[in-house]
Amino acid sequence: MSTPVLWPIARLRQFGGGAWIIAAGLIVGGTFAPLSEERSRSVSVAFTAWGVTSDQPTTSDYFPDFGIPLVIGAVIMVAAALLAVTSTRLHPASGAVLAARLLGTGAAGVTIGCTVTLYLLTTLIDQANKGLSSTTVETGLGTWLLIAASVVGVVGSILMLVPKMEQRLEPETPPMGIPVVRVLEPEYDEPAPEPEQRG
Repeated sequence: MSTPVLWPIARLRQFGGGAWIIAAGLIVGGTFAPLSEERSRSVSVAFTAWGVTSDQPTTSDYFPDFGIPLVIGAVIMVAAALLAVTSTRLHPASGAVLAARLLGTGAAGVTIGCTVTLYLLTTLIDQANKGLSSTTVETGLGTWLLIAASVVGVVGSILMLVPKMEQRLEPETPPMGIPVVRVLEPEYDEPAPEPEQRG
């Protein structure tokens, strides 16, 4: 059995995997933080990716659970990050590198899709309730965390897809410097002057 050829460490892949791990943490934090908060004199309502929380008892929870696809996307992103970090010395076209790129980019896409859908949904609900008197609507921390996770996920995907910059190979300079070959012109003996002939 032959040993695999180890390539130089791909630093961009390490940074891309690290970015995906950060994005996964932001995703999980964003699902539990409030996406939007509505406050009035009598009631306070907060929308999260897992539903609606209120200080008054509600009969039904009409907000869909977006926490499930977001957490699944975060788990896939962590798996892609682990593949990316452990495959930094493999060929760029190896199976582990391609799987990391595919999984991480797909998970970033799921995060972006859920974030946009959640933002649109909370905006529609906020616009519907904004007409009520003495109601204040605020964008919550969860929305900003999910937006940051989307941006960091895209940055990780870009770092994973950028090819390694080839360094120009130059020969090493010897300690005494580079010898310069100097071509000397050939030396010719000057002909002796001819004696004058007397006639």
